[in-house]
Amino acid sequence: MLTMTYEARLWNLKMYIKHYSRCASVREIVVIWNKGQPPNPNDFDSTVPVRIRVEKKNSLNNRFKADPLIKTRAVLELDDDIMMTCNDVERGFKAWREHPDRLVGFYPRLIDGSPLKYRDEKYARTRKGYNMILTGAAFMDSQSAFQKYFSDEAKEGRDIVDKYFNCEDILMNFLLANESSSRTVEYVHPAWAIDTSKLSSAAISRNTQVHYRTRTHCLLKFSEIYGHLPLQKWEFDNRKDSWDL
Repeated sequence: MLTMTYEARLWNLKMYIKHYSRCASVREIVVIWNKGQPPNPNDFDSTVPVRIRVEKKNSLNNRFKADPLIKTRAVLELDDDIMMTCNDVERGFKAWREHPDRLVGFYPRLIDGSPLKYRDEKYARTRKGYNMILTGAAFMDSQSAFQKYFSDEAKEGRDIVDKYFNCEDILMNFLLANESSSRTVEYVHPAWAIDTSKLSSAAISRNTQVHYRTRTHCLLKFSEIYGHLPLQKWEFDNRKDSWDL
């Protein structure tokens, strides 16, 4: 399990580690520390090892940096301000094991329009389908996904992520989709999920309108560089177990 944070969000991190360390399939929690004085891993209430990976540069690209110390193929990338049940984590992990080449996550988006425009989950629901999964809460193959993200061809995209301090999840979707002719995303509906950043002044993307405009710009830039996302959308309620309602 992997999350990215900095010193202003330490209170979030303590609650996060205490909760998720008790989920059955979590083997380790890796904290990507982007800014400020890092905490002592022994200060956390955790039932699994906690590793603080201190980064020299405060970059969202660090989320997908290859890490040879990660021993599991599956990695759950989960933002430190998202709280969901351990049952949801286990369901997502089971869905990923069925299709380990996919990005399996809890927050779907539908990217379409001419020109492309970034919209929220409600839009995907009204259009009855999705073609993107946000990586702030998603399982992926750490080896292949991280390798793609830090490939030479992705450098221009990574530079855009650094320029706007945004859109690393969109870039990952583009890179995976445009290297495959098959489906690359799958949605699992969480029983409940709480965004704890709304309780803090340290939210990363509090101004929604500015955030969405920036992400729309990223969509346009990435489509110029890497080609469009697949036009095919994946319908909700397509799994036999109804986990994607």
